[in-house]
This record gives sequence, structure tokens and C-alpha cells, in this order.
Amino acid sequence: MKRLLGLMTTLALATAPLYARQADPEQDEDDPRAQRAFARLSVSLGGTGYNRVEGLPFLIGPVARSAGPNPFRGRAALIVRTDPAFSLDQVGYDVQGEKLLARTFVIGAGAYSEVRAIEDRGLSNVDNSLSAFVFHDDYRDYHNRQGVYLYAGYAPRRGPLSAAAEFRTERHDVLGRGNPGSIIKNNNPWRFQPMIAEGKVHSLAVGLEFDNRGRRRVSGRRGWLIRGEITKALGGKDLQFPEVAVTANDPPLRILTIDPSFTIGMIDVRRYTAIKDLSINVRLAAGGTLSDRVLPPQYQHTLGGRGSLPGLNAPAESPGASVPAMDCGARTLTLVSTDLAIGSPRFYPFYGCDRYVLFQAQLEGYFGFRIGPEDFSLGGDPTDLIFELVPRWIAFFNASQAWAFGALGPFPRTDEDRQYDVGGGVAFGDLGFFVAVPLQGDERDAKLVVRLGSRF
Repeated sequence: MKRLLGLMTTLALATAPLYARQADPEQDEDDPRAQRAFARLSVSLGGTGYNRVEGLPFLIGPVARSAGPNPFRGRAALIVRTDPAFSLDQVGYDVQGEKLLARTFVIGAGAYSEVRAIEDRGLSNVDNSLSAFVFHDDYRDYHNRQGVYLYAGYAPRRGPLSAAAEFRTERHDVLGRGNPGSIIKNNNPWRFQPMIAEGKVHSLAVGLEFDNRGRRRVSGRRGWLIRGEITKALGGKDLQFPEVAVTANDPPLRILTIDPSFTIGMIDVRRYTAIKDLSINVRLAAGGTLSDRVLPPQYQHTLGGRGSLPGLNAPAESPGASVPAMDCGARTLTLVSTDLAIGSPRFYPFYGCDRYVLFQAQLEGYFGFRIGPEDFSLGGDPTDLIFELVPRWIAFFNASQAWAFGALGPFPRTDEDRQYDVGGGVAFGDLGFFVAVPLQGDERDAKLVVRLGSRF
């Protein structure tokens, strides 16, 4: 079931992901003790981690599981936030339940009201949370989603292929930046949020995954990981932008209603090769609109920065390193809106590009010595961060390009030409220290990058 969970969670630089999530992520079906029934009160961190909109979100509520090898699992949680901009009447919720059938199939449903990241931008939640809390750099952008979903999945316990399908109906709303604290630069304002199209969206998403790499997650992998996903909007005629203006004294602008029939797709192909102590990993990913039309901002994409091309510089007019370098001109100006109840009324006019392609290649090996007696991880789950006490050297090359299919109302958008960077460094499991250099542009200064999480 963890393989199905992996298919249904957010993919780096992917389209809007299949939403279904395992009700009890601590369960391990290979452990006989996991077949016992239980019910308990659970307190856990929210899926977005620490961010400039909510602060730190907490999920508080009961988690239950029935007995047997094909259990029913469920959770009902309230989502509370630490940022003072959120009042008690804006507490979110996450209710979900699923039934395992023949230890191979799963069906489930849920309802939610939560803050969601538009993209994870290739960074783990821990990595982005620490960057925001310590350095006042939040690399992600967010919006609010409220809705319900139904899903079905196929994930045999043995075998490389899994699949899932999901129907959801939800409402999207704009969120302004909040005012949570940070250790460094705490007196500085957080960077602005992007404007999105608000309203209801009905959609059907299907996804496939082929994964024959085996279980070693950090190094020594061999095989293929291939993921594909298509999301079709079945309705959303009321998707509209709030009224905005360039300054508070200008007359309001009304951006045209977004096309409700958009179709988006994603393909992510990765090859992992291990030759003794040497690993060669290659990835080709592409995603975005399949109809050559402008996407609603909450379905757009950005590239550049620590998660994809760490050597690229942010645009010269940007307010910080956390701004994506490739966003099709989304952050060249800001707008004012008076329709919002949460956070700052100033926003960027959109989020990013309508289509992208990304190539990544990585070569890694061992120095031949160990620091300390053994390796360790944060927690016992394979999705947790792993720290190896055997240092590895890593060299990498990245290339990307992105496209915008027209202006968004009165605001121009531009394609992003091909960009490249190279770099290398040292990694201890998921903790890596790298230097990256862009291969294009006038500014080719080396950048020091620290990551918590595997590159791919």
C-alpha cells in the first residue's frame, strides 16, 4: 500500500496530484501486529509544513483501523494553524476513509478544507519548512482548497505496476501571505503570493506507476521509475479572478474567465543504474497543458532553484532567492486586490508557465571511508529522511525549458528559453552540500546549496 501512497502524493514538478492519501501512514502490512484493530487520538504536522501563509499547521483528531488483512482505515482531523492571521472560524479539516480489498485494491473517499502548495518545487516538506522557519525563505506558493473526493487504486504487494483514479469536486480560493515568525530576517516581510482563479472545479485524474527499483532508497538503486498522470477538468465555469488593480488608486481590472475544459498531464521517467559503488541516475520529466491554452495559475509550473536547477539565479527584480528563476514573467509586477479576508492584499498576477520539460543527470560514488559506526534515519518509515555516515560525492547536470500559451488578461507572459546548470558536492544520505553554476546568462556565480532530501 505504500507504493499506492507514493503514486498518489505530490510529484516533484508534476501537475495537480491525485489527492488520495493513506489514512494511517504508520501501518506496515508486512508486520502481523499491523493487522490488529486500534483507535487512538493523533496529533501530527500538516502536509505543507511550516510556511508563510499558515505558520505551522497541526492535524488533531482520531485515527482508527479495523482488524484483519483487508482493513478499513479512517481519520478525522481538525487543522489548526499557528499564524495569528487565521481565526478560529478558519480552522480546516481533513476527513478520510478507505477499504482495502484482497490486499491489492483500495477504494476510499474524503472531505477536506486545507491550504495546499501549488507545487512542491522538488523540495521535501522538512527542507522547505526549515528554510522558511530559519532563513525566512519559503520556496513554495499556496492556495486554499475545500472539497470532496472519491478514489480507487490497484497496487499489488508484489509487482512493479500500480494505478489509481480519482474524482474530486472542490472550491479554490486565493490566500495572501501571513505573518509567521522566523529566526533570521524576522522583521522582513514575506514575499507575495500569486493570484489564482477562484471558484469550483470538478475533475477526474488517472495515474499509472511502474517501479522495479527495489527497496534501497538513497543509493544503490537499480531499475526504472515511470510515472504518468492525466487530469481532466469536467467543469469549473465559475472560475474567475478577483478584481485587481496595479495600485490602490487605479480602476479595477477584470481578468477573463478561465477556460473550464483544461486538460493537464505529466510524465516522469527515471533510470537508476548501479555499477559496483558508482550510481548513474537519469531523469526526464514533462508536464502541463495538453491543449495549448492558458492554465489557471494554480495548475501552472515553475522551474529553477534548489529543487530543480540550483545554479539558476532568481530574476533581478525578485525579492529573494526563494523566487523561481523560470516563471514565464509571473513576478515582474504586483497587483492589489481588496476582495480578500486573509493576509496581504498585494499579489503577483499569476504563478508560472503552462508547460515544461526537465532533464536531470547525476553521477555519484563513495569516497571509501565511514564516519561513525552505523547509519541512522529520522523515524523508521522509508519516506523519512535518511542520514548515511558514509559520505558520497555527487556530480550533476540539469536542463529545462518552459512555455506560456498567451497572455493572462492584460498581463503579458513569456516563454522560458533553455537553461542549464552543473554542480557537485557531498551527501550523507539525504543531507547534501552542493555547489552549482549556471551555464547561461551574464551572471555565472557559483551557488552553495544545502538540501534535505534526495534530488530524485
